[in-house]
Amino acid sequence: MARPFRHGVRDRVGRCGNSGNSTEPHVHVQAVDSRDIGTARAVPIRFNGRMPRNGEIVDV
Repeated sequence: MARPFRHGVRDRVGRCGNSGNSTEPHVHVQAVDSRDIGTARAVPIRFNGRMPRNGEIVDV
């Protein structure tokens, strides 16, 4: 995939559910530069043009 890869508004990137010890459905998102998780490095990901703070609710 070409970099930077950009998803558009309403592009489906995953599914949301509640299958663990949580009070509501939620999504975990991880962006890395390689499919090899052993050597992959985190890359910045933005929602609405900015990076959310830890624990911030993102409504897109």
